[in-house]
Amino acid sequence: MIKQIYIGLGAFLLQFILVDILSIKMIRPDFLVIYIFYFTLLNAKYKGIILGFIIGLLSDLTGVGSYFGLTSLTLSLTAYLTGFLNGKYERLLPYFFHSIWVSILLLHFYIITYVRFQILYESSTLDFLFKFIFTFGYTMMFFVVIQFFFPVKDASRAQIS
Repeated sequence: MIKQIYIGLGAFLLQFILVDILSIKMIRPDFLVIYIFYFTLLNAKYKGIILGFIIGLLSDLTGVGSYFGLTSLTLSLTAYLTGFLNGKYERLLPYFFHSIWVSILLLHFYIITYVRFQILYESSTLDFLFKFIFTFGYTMMFFVVIQFFFPVKDASRAQIS
């Protein structure tokens, strides 16, 4: 548990320090959603929801988040939905399992992008879709790198304590 707290602190600091450096035209990677996703797969759903809310609240309080409460909401929702994937890799077809977790992350980024760029959604739907896809894709580039070291299917097989 101590190791996971240090990893969470590292993810928070990575988000806090590097988000402005890695930002490209208001498109930023979200390291916190990657951490909450893996934490929830490795632990119980309720632990992920609580940690997602706390980290989201800290993120919003430190100014990393764009709207107060939005990060808490989306990280808690991501943890809740990810909790259903615990131990399901063997029971689901692999492409179905992977499409579910990608859909969970898509929902996370859709909510974030919709709230942050509401005016763009109303004025130019195509530009909004580009922002949404690029925001999702930017974080997924980092997620793919992590996949090489710790695949989602291995995290899903972890025993819940």
